[in-house]
Amino acid sequence: MTKPPAPLPASLRDVPPAELFPDVFARDAQHRGFAPGGRNAALRVLAAIDPVEYGQDRSHLDGHVTRLSPYLRHGVLTLTEVRDAALAHAPDTAPSRVWKYVNELSWRDYSVRVYAEVGDLIWQDFEPYKTGLPASTYAREFPTDIENGATGAVCIDAWSQQLRETGYLHNHIRMWLASYVVHHRRVWWQGGAAWFITHLLDGDPSSNNLGWQWVASTWRAFPYLWNRGTLIKYAGDRYCSGCPLADAGCPFDATYAALSERLFEGKEAAPGENGLLDPLRLKDVPWEPPPTPKAVPGTVVWVHGDRLSPTNEALAAYPEGPAAFVWDDELLREWTVSAKRQTFIHECVGELPVHVLRGDVAAEVIRFARVHGAATVATTPSPSPRFGAIITALETAGLSVQLWPEAVFGESLTGLDLRVHGEYWRQISASAFGKDPAPPKPKRPRTKKKQSAKTKGKEE
Repeated sequence: MTKPPAPLPASLRDVPPAELFPDVFARDAQHRGFAPGGRNAALRVLAAIDPVEYGQDRSHLDGHVTRLSPYLRHGVLTLTEVRDAALAHAPDTAPSRVWKYVNELSWRDYSVRVYAEVGDLIWQDFEPYKTGLPASTYAREFPTDIENGATGAVCIDAWSQQLRETGYLHNHIRMWLASYVVHHRRVWWQGGAAWFITHLLDGDPSSNNLGWQWVASTWRAFPYLWNRGTLIKYAGDRYCSGCPLADAGCPFDATYAALSERLFEGKEAAPGENGLLDPLRLKDVPWEPPPTPKAVPGTVVWVHGDRLSPTNEALAAYPEGPAAFVWDDELLREWTVSAKRQTFIHECVGELPVHVLRGDVAAEVIRFARVHGAATVATTPSPSPRFGAIITALETAGLSVQLWPEAVFGESLTGLDLRVHGEYWRQISASAFGKDPAPPKPKRPRTKKKQSAKTKGKEE
């Protein structure tokens, strides 16, 4: 006789995260970030955005940035609904007024697609550093003075403090801080990427790590630098006016050429250095609209951290079905997620009709399904290799898994070229604006190069 499954523990839904994770809250003084979690808060932020003004001054620290990134990263809002809200601001005859806004949204879709293709390689150097320095030059230990905001450079210390206290940084600040960490302090980009993921409310390996690789030059033809003139252009004099290094010793007060000469041995890879990503792996990536499953009676829903919304497609497919969310202890330890990040997730989960559990995700979902006598688990897709491993564990346990996709941000008629954002955007941009996908780019016929009289004479 089969032994009935043990009953589920009480839901942790209403248990404050400070009680669930006392060690995290003890070491992180900031228990709440810049944005509250949940769909209701996200919709208020979305309604206040002017996408036209965003396109005009988003590069300035005081510009009309959206601060939607935590809601997009955790699937509280989808790219398509944010895009649709932007298009509603522009007449049908003038979608160009929100072009920049939609283009910036596409960067998230792009990075998620790359992450889905490369998996855990997202934490490795795609290419060698183009600094003339071998990878072994870059320190593996993250400097405590940067982490604690005690470098003496007012701008760097202010950004470190803002990251730790609010979980938010303007995109320019992210690039500037990353450039300082990697190029001025010669710390490997992976350490900085992990630091960001700990504190940023929107931190995840897709957008975050690709940004660090871009700055470091492990996914770019040359390293990214900035100088004091660029800082003042976009931030004003707020940092330099009170900095003790402003009149002497500012590491950024130089031309780009002088900075490059001081920091780098060259603008190419060090001899013998190789990257780990075959670029052809990101060319002609198969694409077709993801299929939508059919609802099956007796299915349970698993909600994960990439789609924390009441509009979750699996929840919508089974509005009366049992649903669970599991705090992933192993992942929280691996990423040392901050208290403010856990508070944000807790507030998102609080708006969902789910039973909240904690521990090994696959084991808890399997137990949840068996307690409810379910043979099928419905969830939403994720690019994370960890997600793939959990799905494999569920199927190995004899469960069928349904993936309910969200609306597609952009379609393509051919396999996607993910080697650079520009090619990807060319393929999906028409679809992203509600038009038919762009046709394949025609190949130019190769013609024999006409010789000049001077060249022809030499050959003869």
